[in-house]
Amino acid sequence: MRKESDFNPPWWLSNRHIQTFWAPLSPKIPLPNLTRERVDLDDGDFIDIDWLNPNRNTPTVVLLHGLEGGIDSPYLRRMLFKVHQRRWRGVLVYWRGCSGEMNRLDKTYHSGRSEDLQQIMQYIKAKKDPEKIFVAGYSLGANILLKWLGEQGDKANITAGCAVSTPFNLSVCADSIDHGFSKIYKHYLLTALKRKIATKFNQEQLLKKLNLSLKDLMLIGSFREFDNRVTSKLNEFKDAEDYYRKASSIYYLKTITKPALVLHAEDDPFMSPEIIPKDNQMSSSLELRVSSHGGHVGFVNEASISSASFFLEKTILDYFDRFL
Repeated sequence: MRKESDFNPPWWLSNRHIQTFWAPLSPKIPLPNLTRERVDLDDGDFIDIDWLNPNRNTPTVVLLHGLEGGIDSPYLRRMLFKVHQRRWRGVLVYWRGCSGEMNRLDKTYHSGRSEDLQQIMQYIKAKKDPEKIFVAGYSLGANILLKWLGEQGDKANITAGCAVSTPFNLSVCADSIDHGFSKIYKHYLLTALKRKIATKFNQEQLLKKLNLSLKDLMLIGSFREFDNRVTSKLNEFKDAEDYYRKASSIYYLKTITKPALVLHAEDDPFMSPEIIPKDNQMSSSLELRVSSHGGHVGFVNEASISSASFFLEKTILDYFDRFL
């Protein structure tokens, strides 16, 4: 059910781009000690995870990053810091190829690869068997989380989840980010994705697998073109639209049975407000809180040059506290 969020930033922080840019520009939160582990997947590939307080028999929070995210993503560092303050256990999941080492297979991570999350959740359950397990997903990670919850229904081994700034409809988002100032975000993310593919494949492999030269790859100018020519080809989709239809979480929300909080801002510059789900598109297990402001994974309450107050971490952890 949709509710109005109580997030209300001061007027000078209400701009969606300021909200989105502020976190990366604010001082880095120090990281607690993390322990890296490699999880081998059924298809022969691997996913790396970082454990926080691995030996504590406490509630466990699993964190799922967004597109080209990782340990330097401010939202992950803040959440790890807060989880550590509570002396809880944490798990940071790196999607294929995002831990600093390229994955083994031609497959890439993408917004719909929920089968990887399923294997990671099974692994955590088998290794630690936490009494309470929570999952927080951000952007791409939020879409994967909601898709997985919809697919698994009652079988999802999770106490509760939270999805932040979800690209519910990937087709709409691919076009929305191609307009106005949002092109800046598109250029940054698309360039990172193209460079990763260029690093992964040599020229001969590119021509064989994708029918692209390195120059062709680097000239790709939109997410829709990238998904048509790269994502779909490497991950067994017919084309970009087939990928968007099968991967978009909007089509899985009705079958979610585990409780989940969904946080979204109407002014998110990565997408348009039309993608925000209606009540009749969601199950009763979802609590959707929508704010007028917040940007993309922003939600900055107040800020100064040296510090910032973020709404997300308190809201997510307060929600998880309901289930203790």
